[in-house]
Amino acid sequence: MNKHNAEEFAREIKEVMKEYGLPYVEITIYNESPDDKSRSPLKHVSLKMEALVNALLGDMMFAGMEEAGFIINQLENQVGDLLTLSAYLRLKHERMKLNKVLKSKIENVMKQKKAVSVPIPEVFREVLKEIAEKDKKKGSE
Repeated sequence: MNKHNAEEFAREIKEVMKEYGLPYVEITIYNESPDDKSRSPLKHVSLKMEALVNALLGDMMFAGMEEAGFIINQLENQVGDLLTLSAYLRLKHERMKLNKVLKSKIENVMKQKKAVSVPIPEVFREVLKEIAEKDKKKGSE
């Protein structure tokens, strides 16, 4: 269905639903710039969604078509799945941004910190020296 047919079909089916006093869906897009109105994918998707739901409602009410109910149910499931996928991708994107910010902050802190040498207590030096000497003796045997 091309853009003009979708728009015309959406308008026609909505008029029929209004005329018979049946429930219908109308999607309104707010804050759309005048430049976007003719080529906006938002407009085209919204029109198709509006036309689909209204056509299915009409099929159920006028023709008693059970299959339309199944399609509406399937549409609801698929839209729910897409919402879940969208939420997951949004969280993934935000987590990636957060990781970049945290990594940058950690790198900045590490740059600002100076290496601090901690002296090894003499007791440990003696033990390490004894271990090294024992290893040396074992290697020479």
